[in-house]
Amino acid sequence: MISQVAKWGNSQGLRIDKNLLDSIGLNIGDNIEIIKQNDMLILKPQKSRTINWFLEDYERSDDGWENVSEPKGREEW
Repeated sequence: MISQVAKWGNSQGLRIDKNLLDSIGLNIGDNIEIIKQNDMLILKPQKSRTINWFLEDYERSDDGWENVSEPKGREEW
């Protein structure tokens, strides 16, 4: 696929064909990692964050979820 760098607000952007995105399982709004390797750019899909990622600072008890991390900033009541 050949694409052209285009102006997008104050940035630049590339259009990627939907069939190409579908073939690697990417959808609108998904995140990608852009890696510069020599004179190439490599686009790598980022794994979606699962509910487990959001709950990794919590422990499950009989009463529900309990935060086990220390308060940060102005969180402390």
